Amino acid sequence: MKRQLLLAFALLIAVVTKAQIAYSVNGDASPEAGKVYLVDVSNRFGVIDSTTVSKSGQFSMTGTQQQNTVLGLATPDYVMLFINDGTPIEAHLATMELKGSPQNNKLNAYDRELTPIDKDMESTLAKLRSNEYPDELKDSLAAIYLQLVHKKEMRMMEIIRENNDNLVPVAFVGELAYSMDYEQLKEVCNPSNAYYNHPAMTLPKRLLENMAKRAPGTLFKDMTIPDIDGNSRKLSEWIGKGQYVMVDFWASWCGPCRQEMPNVVANYEKYHSKGFEIVGISFDQKADPWKKSVEQMKMKWPQLSDLGGWQSAASGVYGISSIPASILFDPQGKIIAIDLRGEKLGQKLAEIYGF
Repeated sequence: MKRQLLLAFALLIAVVTKAQIAYSVNGDASPEAGKVYLVDVSNRFGVIDSTTVSKSGQFSMTGTQQQNTVLGLATPDYVMLFINDGTPIEAHLATMELKGSPQNNKLNAYDRELTPIDKDMESTLAKLRSNEYPDELKDSLAAIYLQLVHKKEMRMMEIIRENNDNLVPVAFVGELAYSMDYEQLKEVCNPSNAYYNHPAMTLPKRLLENMAKRAPGTLFKDMTIPDIDGNSRKLSEWIGKGQYVMVDFWASWCGPCRQEMPNVVANYEKYHSKGFEIVGISFDQKADPWKKSVEQMKMKWPQLSDLGGWQSAASGVYGISSIPASILFDPQGKIIAIDLRGEKLGQKLAEIYGF
């Protein structure tokens, strides 16, 4: 028995050891940078190692980390990405250029391509948060910021599609996952992709599993949940009764939900007389802010919540892991679209009602 335990322990050590691989980074940076940090991009940018930049601008780091982990060389101004694939890294932080394996060279080219978009996003966001700009200008800045976000997301999706045969996508899937629709998640979570088994794919796979619960083409699942007056209600009171119904998942504490709500209200007012209905399901935990927000934002449609927050029954039934989220049902109770926000909601309803 003891021999078996020792053998099992030895095998465990071998597996753990095999999972670790050496990293070697040599490079240069501005001496004013002071220090360069090695961070784990996949684990909230936790610091793994650090070194001081010499007076001549040189630095180096060596150690071991899990194989194929996405790491970053960080200074106060920038994080330069690479995949720990065992190939030595030569990094020039002043120009943000990196030399290593073919996949890291490719990743660095993409990284540098996206950097100007990131800087524009940071600049625009700083203006939005400043008190120096009037509200009417902030509306324009908000529109610019959303355009930049969309531009970056579109490019990251293109990058992922261009690299199904290597690990470059693992540097981007985590940031992009929550913005992907059902078809994009299915595309990314294809087992034939070279990166399919990478730990970074845990989130996209989980989101795909959740989203499958509300995939277009499936029939609605009924559930009982209290309304704003505390009365138990069923979704089947509205869905499958011969009209188009959108279930809107939101919360009073959710900034993006509140930003989207005027658009939802406008579409409700435009199409409700034609039979369009909305049922709101809140992920609030306290009744007062929920009820006040319903009144403040003039949400005239039925409102439901079990005040369970992320443990709401709706989360499990429909796989909701982020909000705002929505599901549009046809008159027979079949899902025809999900997560219609901004112009997409109005476009879909115009397609249905003809105006």
